[in-house]
Amino acid sequence: MAKVEILTGAERQRRWSAEQKLSILQEAFGPDGSVSVVARRHDILPQQIYAWRKKFSPPKLEARKRQGDPV
Repeated sequence: MAKVEILTGAERQRRWSAEQKLSILQEAFGPDGSVSVVARRHDILPQQIYAWRKKFSPPKLEARKRQGDPV
């Protein structure tokens, strides 16, 4: 029978610096990038890369709507 190891708690969590996150984002969304391939290479989920992209993207134009411009 195969051995199964279950990782729980903090031992599975990793900390990524902002520089590392930006480097992974450049890799994933560059000209020859693939989110799936980059995620596998760094042993993270593709959703994590999309979350980082959202975190580091500039704010949307929501401020313009709040200033009273017609929608």
